[in-house]
Amino acid sequence: MPVDIYFISNIVNWIASLLALTVAILYCYKRFNPPYLKIMPFYLLVSIGIEILVNRFINQLLDFRPFADQADARVTLYNLFTPFELIIFSYFLYQVIRSPMVKKMVLILVCLFAIFFVQYSLQNGLGYSNDIAVVLESVIIIIPCLTYFRELLAWNEPVNLLREPSFWLVTGIFFYLATIIPLYMTRSYLIAHGFTGVAKSLYSINNFALSITYLLFIRSYTCRIRKL
Repeated sequence: MPVDIYFISNIVNWIASLLALTVAILYCYKRFNPPYLKIMPFYLLVSIGIEILVNRFINQLLDFRPFADQADARVTLYNLFTPFELIIFSYFLYQVIRSPMVKKMVLILVCLFAIFFVQYSLQNGLGYSNDIAVVLESVIIIIPCLTYFRELLAWNEPVNLLREPSFWLVTGIFFYLATIIPLYMTRSYLIAHGFTGVAKSLYSINNFALSITYLLFIRSYTCRIRKL
């Protein structure tokens, strides 16, 4: 296996994801942390579990291919993960934003996304790459993220951001989704026009961005630990 930027990005991403899961299990259920963090170990377990099953890097590294049609299973599970992630992030953001209007907007957008996702899947099948769903999910989640930042600036009471889990979690989610929007908007075009190698190299951006997000998640899980 050649050592290239995609290989390196996978190594970095796996170290960050496993570290994030370990720290999440250790700290997200502590009494000093807010209840909304309890959903994060489950999110990370599902995410890492899917990657173990269908990630090309892991499949090649471990010679592990649990499905007869590994490529079709990969696309199917990644497609199904998109609405799962949307629900998890929406649930979290619903807990930390205050605006009733934005909360209603998020609920409506999630419902519209569900209709689109079902219709698209019935029309094309779950085995057909659905990059547009990733872009739509990102846009939907970015709206309450920006609302959170706006409300944070408007808060009358002082907030110690260094010890505020929601700030680090929202920052991580916003950073990742804002980074991958242009990636997923161009990936289908590149693959359709034969630039598969370029698309693969650019996908390393996803891995590096996700690694940074995991580090911000870890900061969120541990920011209320008492310092000696």
